[in-house]
Amino acid sequence: MTTPTGVSRYTVAAFGLTSLAAGLHALLRPLESLASLGLPAAALPAASGNALAALAMGVYYALAAAQDNRAFFLATVPVRLTSAAVFWRRGWAGVAAWEGGGAALTMLALAWDARRGGRGTTS
Repeated sequence: MTTPTGVSRYTVAAFGLTSLAAGLHALLRPLESLASLGLPAAALPAASGNALAALAMGVYYALAAAQDNRAFFLATVPVRLTSAAVFWRRGWAGVAAWEGGGAALTMLALAWDARRGGRGTTS
């Protein structure tokens, strides 16, 4: 049996898995995570909350990808672009590229899927 699927599902799944991994890393190695962002140890409580949010976001994105929830995929694009702008202004170019690049890839993938007949290709 074939299941309809599209490219956008994979961009959201990849973003979700990397978010999950980043959240886990920040919880398991908090000082290393702080150092990578140029933050002092005093930022640990806020960073821990952010790590939990990243972990939860990874789960939500993976679930949406498993459900092929295109409305969710589309809704993430402006939020992720806004996040990219905020991170860029903070000087976190790598994080901004991750957010903005992922949002752009998801938007392109959604357009591709729509052009291929609304539900993508079969696999």
